[in-house]
Amino acid sequence: MKFRLEDIPPEGREEDFKEEPGWMDERLSGEKNRNFEFSGPILIHVHLRRSGRLVTVRSRAEAPMRWICDRCLELFPYMVRSETTTIFKPRPNLPDPEERELSPEDMETDYYDGDELDLTELIRDQVLLAFPAKALCKTDCRGLCPRCGKNRNRERCDCQERGIDPRFAVLKDFRSF
Repeated sequence: MKFRLEDIPPEGREEDFKEEPGWMDERLSGEKNRNFEFSGPILIHVHLRRSGRLVTVRSRAEAPMRWICDRCLELFPYMVRSETTTIFKPRPNLPDPEERELSPEDMETDYYDGDELDLTELIRDQVLLAFPAKALCKTDCRGLCPRCGKNRNRERCDCQERGIDPRFAVLKDFRSF
């Protein structure tokens, strides 16, 4: 997803892309045991607007996926959706990068080199940042019984709930301020 600056008119440019699931593999190469898979193409829409050497990019990404529920281990469909706005500036020629605190504006700013803008990594990161922190098939998923392993969403088990571990019994009456 590369764009030459001269091809972005001041009134803006819109493009749609369709990437196959393998497009994310390079970014996910370190993930050995994935609890998800892409189930279809990743749909991307970008709107670019240029003002001089500054380029504002509004992007939207949607990716159909299948996840393994963190509680019951069942496979379930999940649509990842993300929208973001990023301002691209020419990379400054600083002799030595210095440590400094980032401002909120810096968090929405990225840099490009030369006369070309490459959005590939921005969009890949956008998709990854939209992944759920905890993948649940439903918000009230009951999970698996820790004793017999039955899926509590589908069947009841006759296992007795464990009482409080005697080592932690003193904490049951603990109150915080």
